[in-house]
Amino acid sequence: MNKNVIYTSMFGYKDNDDYFLHNPTCNLNGWDLVCFTDNSNIKSDFWDVRLVTRYYTDGARDNRLYKILPHRHFKDYDVSVCIDTDVLISKDINSLVEEHLSNHNLAVLDHSICGMSTTGNLNRRNCIYQESDFIKWLGDNHPRKKYKDDMNIINNQMKKYSDDGYPKNNGLARTTIIFRKHNEKDVIKTMEYWWSEFMYNSRRDQLSFPYSAWKTNLKFKFMPVDIDDNKYFQYMKKWRQNKRKDKKNNIEYQPINLDYFLNMEIANGGESKMIVKDNGNLIAVKDVIDFFSDKNNLNEVKKKLKPSNWQYFNCMIAEFRHNVADHHEIGWDKMTKEYYDSLESMSDEEIALFNKKNPVEFDNGFIKHSYHRAYAQIGRLINNKKYIPFHMKKNQIYDEVRKHDNKQRVKPLINKLSGLDSVSIPLNDFTICQSGILALMGIRTNDDIDIIISSEARRQLYNNNTNFIRDNGIEIFEQNKGKFRIFDAQGDDDLIENYSFKVNGYNFLEPRFYFSRKNKLTARDKSDWLGIREFFKMENHKGYPFNQLTDEQWGVKYI
Repeated sequence: MNKNVIYTSMFGYKDNDDYFLHNPTCNLNGWDLVCFTDNSNIKSDFWDVRLVTRYYTDGARDNRLYKILPHRHFKDYDVSVCIDTDVLISKDINSLVEEHLSNHNLAVLDHSICGMSTTGNLNRRNCIYQESDFIKWLGDNHPRKKYKDDMNIINNQMKKYSDDGYPKNNGLARTTIIFRKHNEKDVIKTMEYWWSEFMYNSRRDQLSFPYSAWKTNLKFKFMPVDIDDNKYFQYMKKWRQNKRKDKKNNIEYQPINLDYFLNMEIANGGESKMIVKDNGNLIAVKDVIDFFSDKNNLNEVKKKLKPSNWQYFNCMIAEFRHNVADHHEIGWDKMTKEYYDSLESMSDEEIALFNKKNPVEFDNGFIKHSYHRAYAQIGRLINNKKYIPFHMKKNQIYDEVRKHDNKQRVKPLINKLSGLDSVSIPLNDFTICQSGILALMGIRTNDDIDIIISSEARRQLYNNNTNFIRDNGIEIFEQNKGKFRIFDAQGDDDLIENYSFKVNGYNFLEPRFYFSRKNKLTARDKSDWLGIREFFKMENHKGYPFNQLTDEQWGVKYI
């Protein structure tokens, strides 16, 4: 057991998909991770999920029992970091904790710098009385007059604090993240006082924390860390809300691979778009990359730059940066090289998380929106850096036409298979194998349609014939063929049900069954292997629909 603990709590959520335990995207040496919950559906390989009893009808009260009182639950730990469920840790926090707890036993986020990069001054407050007024303002302006808590309770609480002499503008904590040496006497005293205030007043705990610290004379520290703009923590609330909205609207996002991105057509437009498309001569992403990879072309375009046309070019050169402003707000002419240079570059890990949290608005094979991000990625590829997948609406990747021009630039992958229309067997009763996998991967056209069929299909359609069957261009393997009885597969029905993945409703056998025994001697086989290795070198297996498979299911070790 470590001596430091990071913890969170989740109570009262009926739908496990509404809230998520976010696994850290960095190494956290020296820390245990604990989640308290009443939901038995919550599972994690990273977090120690502790199923506990609920004591209150209000999930917020149960949550705060753990949030406010770590000394009751972590007696064997020296330091605790409490984070809300919507927080993802993206960078090692050891130095941050050491910095802020070096001279204090408790540190909490400063609400006066909250959301500066995202909402300006809207959420910046340094007073519990201001916070009370803001809660009322939000409720008054809600279409259904929905308040974060009963305003009568809040008003009575503020009156009590005012009557007791609690001063205005005495600071406001954002309790999304709290660092504590929780077993120190001054912290225990304040936490117990805070718990009592919280229990008998508003469920908005940040209203009672400053007062409790004032009453107990706790010397704590406000951390100058903006939850919406820092290296250590990512606030995932907006991501969760968008995910919930997308779920309600039956919208799913998936990553697109490098090959897909390279072949996307880029829209023409104003002069700032045309200068990065060589006046429309460059059609696809790969054309732009090839053009600007030539330093002569790059330098010639630089000579033509001016305030009315440089925004996308400068974005391309800068690649991905933190806190890029909306060009509609600051103006195209302000998107200078110097402006981009003033912004901090994003790490690969930060780009990957950002792309996942913020899906692009690409259409089927076409880039009109999310133009800046497309060119930031293009800039990376020009500089021979790794492609980091964009995420877009799943249906628009292969299946839906672009509504504006009714064109389908990228057809469903299933269209790459030759002879598939000859198969009249129900989709759930067969799985495609052999060269059909190569065709799906875009390596070459399949020879035949090689399939394994279910025992029911064999009985119903082929009179229980257990032998190899050739039927109108389809080749059906003999029943329970030995070469497929590997990886603990128990026969044809098991292969279809448990060792296949779906693309456009069709089952495909996991590639490891093919790669583990594929010949490497003939010229054609050698060509196949070159294509397979190139597929993985480009990491195309990380894009939809191939990302359904693990490295084990792909058979990466055979490649």
